[in-house]
Amino acid sequence: MRPMPSRRLVAAMVAAVVLAGGGLLDGCGRHAVISDQSEKAFLDSVYSQAPGIGGYRTGPQLISLGQAICGDLASGASVEELGDRLPLVEGNVTLPPGDLGVVIAAAVGVMCPKFKKLLG
Repeated sequence: MRPMPSRRLVAAMVAAVVLAGGGLLDGCGRHAVISDQSEKAFLDSVYSQAPGIGGYRTGPQLISLGQAICGDLASGASVEELGDRLPLVEGNVTLPPGDLGVVIAAAVGVMCPKFKKLLG
């Protein structure tokens, strides 16, 4: 009998699939459309709170990460789980924890505000 993979490993694999797939899906399995205005508001929020983040990620990479965050939350992940696993799968150079927190907060605030209660 093969051992079951750890919960953390499974969570990391799910996050990797979400990131590789390009982020949020609508209820029919299609990629959800995020308006240009929402993308701009998200990036403005991130850049105003973490001005050096451009050295780690491009705008499209940040948008994809924001979509993945919302997708993970929609799948039932907690904010703590996001904080644990996103540094493992979201890019070659790990974002500093403070910048990752900014991206999580901006994604929830702009892209998926229904999860604001999870931020405390």
